[in-house]
Amino acid sequence: MSSRMFLRAATRAAKVPRVQIGNILRQQAIVSKVRTFSAVPVVAAKHAGGKVSKKEKRAPISPRDELVSILSDELSFEDTQAKEEESTSGLVEILDGHGFELVDTPDVDNVTLKKTIEDGTEILVKFVPSDVNSYTGESPYGEDDFSEEFENEKDLEEGEELDEEFNEGYLPTKIYITKPGKGTVVIDANSEPENLAIEQVTFFKDSAIALSDDALAEQTRKNVYWGPPFQNLDHRLQDAYYSYLESVGLDGEIGEFICSYSKVKEGQLYRKSLEDVKKFFES
Repeated sequence: MSSRMFLRAATRAAKVPRVQIGNILRQQAIVSKVRTFSAVPVVAAKHAGGKVSKKEKRAPISPRDELVSILSDELSFEDTQAKEEESTSGLVEILDGHGFELVDTPDVDNVTLKKTIEDGTEILVKFVPSDVNSYTGESPYGEDDFSEEFENEKDLEEGEELDEEFNEGYLPTKIYITKPGKGTVVIDANSEPENLAIEQVTFFKDSAIALSDDALAEQTRKNVYWGPPFQNLDHRLQDAYYSYLESVGLDGEIGEFICSYSKVKEGQLYRKSLEDVKKFFES
């Protein structure tokens, strides 16, 4: 289950603000909970074989009306949660300080940051806000299983800070550094709270192959040598890459921006989706 979807489900189940879910994560029982709605419809109790008291009895309701009702509940819940999350206006100020321009089309699940530095090098940073839901249990910190990370009390105490970082999640991010006529370096990274972690560095002599979204370019990229995992490189080389990124404005604050902005944007996209589906079934 994704980190964001897990937080939604846990918030409903526990009836507490999302900001308090970090403490609930330490309770192993809640890790296995699935996404639930804010209220269990009576019809579900009937299907499960439960008995409905006279107080709970109501007029028959069609499956469509039941769905619309639950969609309305879900939308109300998400609207309430949205009020607790920071707006994107304050986040954009981070970009101004780093010289990046934000390219964000409403209702589109793709965001780009771009800038051109003094020597003419063009930098693009691309991420998909819904990828904040891509957490599958494999930790970017090297652990294979989230539940095993906090298996005993000692681990819980020692992992408190890491636990909070898992609450925030991480987001796959592509960085394109292009020198016109000379090629493009593509850096695969993970944006994390207060961090931008490099995963792999690859060079493309043909920038069109690196930057294009068409099927032919995608197939060509599959045949390119992508280089070894970044963590296998000499530590001096790793440090040199990070120093370069920081020199062009790609640092932990940008990682923080990408994670925070994606959570807000994904929430907007989800609410819009709920509204559209609700209107569809109401019509």
